[in-house]
This record gives sequence, C-alpha cells and structure tokens, in this order.
Amino acid sequence: GAQSYPSYWARLALNGDRAAGAAACAVNFPVWGRMCSRLSAALAHHIYKGDADQSDSLLAFIDFFAAPIAGLDDMAVAVIEDAGCPPYADLIGPVRLLQAYEVEFWNAVFEGGE
Repeated sequence: GAQSYPSYWARLALNGDRAAGAAACAVNFPVWGRMCSRLSAALAHHIYKGDADQSDSLLAFIDFFAAPIAGLDDMAVAVIEDAGCPPYADLIGPVRLLQAYEVEFWNAVFEGGE
C-alpha cells in the first residue's frame, strides 16, 4: 500500500539507477504535486473551514510538495544524458511502477480515513 511508493524510490537510489529516477521524477513529481495541492485544498476547506492562519501553518508541509519544481525537466534531461541516454525501454518500467505505487499510496491515504 502506502509504503510501496517510498520503498521504490529507495530501491532506485540504492541501485544507482539515476536515469530511471530522473525520468520518474519528470513524470511523477508534477502528478504528486497536483495530488498534494488537492489534498491541501480539501483539508483547508473541510477540516480547517477557512481558518487561514491555522491551515497555512499546518498545511505548509503538504503545500511545499504542491509547488512546481522549477527546471525539473531540464534537470532530468541532464541526469539522463549524464547516464549515457539509456533506451526508452530501460526507463519506462521504473516510471510506470512508480506511477502505480503512487496510486497505491493515495488509495491507502483515502482508505485510512474511512
């Protein structure tokens, strides 16, 4: 469930698969950011009921991840090029796995609230 996502990031790092990690970041982080943004908005509206002072401080961690990462695509390209531009076939598996694990993460977050 929720641990598959961070566990797979750790696996990519431990295996030194920088190109796959960079490709996954370029695809995954914008999606992750949109989900964090939606979560923050929902919490602010339904839990904190518009109390901006309280929601701003309590949601700062989530809001940090909701912000776009400037230059992310350029950084990913630089890492992939530095790794010798591995073929698409070597990158697509890790990217797809990470996306699937992110879905599992958000499903676990949702199910934990029931």
